[in-house]
Amino acid sequence: MKRIVFFILTISLLGSCKKTTFDDPSSFTNDEANALIRDLGYKLVTSSVQTTFATTTSSAGTHFSLLADQTTNTNGNSSWWDFANEPRLRLNNNASYRGAVTWNTFYNNFYQANLDATIALDIINVQKKTILDNLGNDRTKDCEIAAYFSKGVAQGYLGVIFDRGLIVDEANLNTRSFPHSYKALIANSLRLIDTSIKLAEAWPSLKFDFLTGVSVSRENFIQLANSLAARILSSLPRDKQEAAALGAEHWNKVIAYADKGIKTDYTITTVTGGYYNQLVTNLVQRNTDGSGWLAPDIKIAYLADNTGNTPSFYPATGVLPPITSNDKRFAQYFGYTASFGIMLESRGRGLFTNYYRIRWYNSRNTLNTPGAINPYFLYEEIRLLTAEAKLWLKDYTGAAAALNNATAQRIAKGELPPVAATEDALRKALHYEYAIEIDGAGGAFVPFTFMRRNNLLIGGTPTEYPLPQLQLELAKTTVYSFGGKAFFNEKGSFGEVATAANEGWKLSE
Repeated sequence: MKRIVFFILTISLLGSCKKTTFDDPSSFTNDEANALIRDLGYKLVTSSVQTTFATTTSSAGTHFSLLADQTTNTNGNSSWWDFANEPRLRLNNNASYRGAVTWNTFYNNFYQANLDATIALDIINVQKKTILDNLGNDRTKDCEIAAYFSKGVAQGYLGVIFDRGLIVDEANLNTRSFPHSYKALIANSLRLIDTSIKLAEAWPSLKFDFLTGVSVSRENFIQLANSLAARILSSLPRDKQEAAALGAEHWNKVIAYADKGIKTDYTITTVTGGYYNQLVTNLVQRNTDGSGWLAPDIKIAYLADNTGNTPSFYPATGVLPPITSNDKRFAQYFGYTASFGIMLESRGRGLFTNYYRIRWYNSRNTLNTPGAINPYFLYEEIRLLTAEAKLWLKDYTGAAAALNNATAQRIAKGELPPVAATEDALRKALHYEYAIEIDGAGGAFVPFTFMRRNNLLIGGTPTEYPLPQLQLELAKTTVYSFGGKAFFNEKGSFGEVATAANEGWKLSE
């Protein structure tokens, strides 16, 4: 199966050559194709890295933002309404379902990125060949580091998002089963990321230029790799009980990665044809009347309201007034409008909202415009990962110290009072910070995974995606699904909580 994919990729690359001296490219072996296309390995790694970066902030993450009550919608586009709806619906794992775009995108893109990197590593480590770029420069070591990184991130995200999968680390692997649990996928992903970090530390001349118009320094690459490892590892548990049971070794390792992570916000400026944050573009986009296209859920105002008057479900009549908040950031990040925009009352007024996003907004109404600033990984997430890990370690004083640091955004920018060093106060503050400060800048599945491991998802919310119907049928495996009000605390194949219990930030409708 993998040989077929490689063959198709090779033909497409050959077809792009300016001149060929043969009529039937299918008669060439992989080795002959490699010889003809000297920069094949470089192209594979470039494709893998670009796909990985794009998919970690894909618009497919909109569905996780809806499930986390960060965003609300009544639109049928990509079945967004189904994911915002309350009470929660069971995931419709059918290939013809519009909402299937979310799990299909993550599955197809991350496995393709993993495969491209696997073939490149086969060229380097098995075939023992030198990889050249299109200018003839030796890029073997750069490509090896980037391939391990891309494979690690792709496999890690698959483990965070899906309940199971297949670890593909061999170019000629032929299997159609999915024997590996989400835990195994994540464990292997960290081994791969660790390898990329180790190789980068030993390669002072690293040139990471695989994103169009972007060159990542060696120092920033190592910090970013550690940051993503911390995010992936922290996102393993499906509920609070599993998070606590992981123990000190797990959470100390999260801290170790975070300590070596980014030191400032990592953002990417859009260039023509280059990377842009598709998820944030969706979330900040506005309708013609100024209301949000995928607007902040009422949860955002509910958490920030210093009067406690904002309900957790929009009222059946009337229009809620603007809130007042002790957080100075709120008015900088979110704007108020009396308009409900494109929200349809027939699909549930309780899903309505009066807010739209200001932060990260671009006057062109998209981040896919040259010069736009795209958040990729915020430093504040590093702080939150460290504080939460200390919370799980029962180091409440240490967790509070991290959140109350003078440089923390909640203090420096929000001017909020210190958080008490108690379990309840810390968890509440962390939830608030993920909702307000991180929001869509956390990429595909943050803040969803924070809420998942802290039992803050509304009861009936699926905690993970099933493998897509088409993949299951190809493997002759029964199609399955998760979520729905009738399935509170449903367990998955590995004993994990696959559907949230009814104890979230608010109870199920």
